[in-house]
Amino acid sequence: MATWESSSTDMKPPALRPLAATSAGLALILALLTGCTGTGSPPSPNASNKIAASPVTDSPPYWCDFLPQQAVRTISGLTLALQEDKSGVRTTHGICTLRNEYTRLSVVWSIRDGDNVLDIARKNFGEHQLADLPADLGKGLIAYTGRLPRTNPYYTMMLFRCGEKRPWISVDLSEVSKGRDPVSDLTQLLSIARERYGELHKCTPKPN
Repeated sequence: MATWESSSTDMKPPALRPLAATSAGLALILALLTGCTGTGSPPSPNASNKIAASPVTDSPPYWCDFLPQQAVRTISGLTLALQEDKSGVRTTHGICTLRNEYTRLSVVWSIRDGDNVLDIARKNFGEHQLADLPADLGKGLIAYTGRLPRTNPYYTMMLFRCGEKRPWISVDLSEVSKGRDPVSDLTQLLSIARERYGELHKCTPKPN
């Protein structure tokens, strides 16, 4: 089975990498990435303290195929160098991380098992949810666990339709720049990711 990889030498733990070949493995990886969210209801980002922020725009170059580099930096405020590592099969699924000291952002996607993955996301993040996705984007959620940045406390998941397939994309992020609106920013980022998916896979994205 063909795989695609970056030239990065900072590879993911061996225990996780073989799972990338199956949709069940992707669902398990999602559970591992999102299962340790703690208990209780952490405080959400303060909606009353937003700044007049620069817009999230779609322009190359891209990270993880779907995310404009400048958009990621605009949302996160990260200016440090980030090392990309990705694996998967271009037609069916993929996993990608951006690292510096620890994983700052990860993307997982697949054309399979979307309903199960969405159920896992809702189970893990129901009490931490900031918002549902807009109906015209698909099914999914945006959540914030309130935990440390190295746990990637900002989490999003989107299930949509593209041609005859029902792909899903999840993105988790270490931080959102102070004063920005994470719901608006991450909704725009998912919208860009969905359109990029359509361009790369030659299909027209629609709500699920």
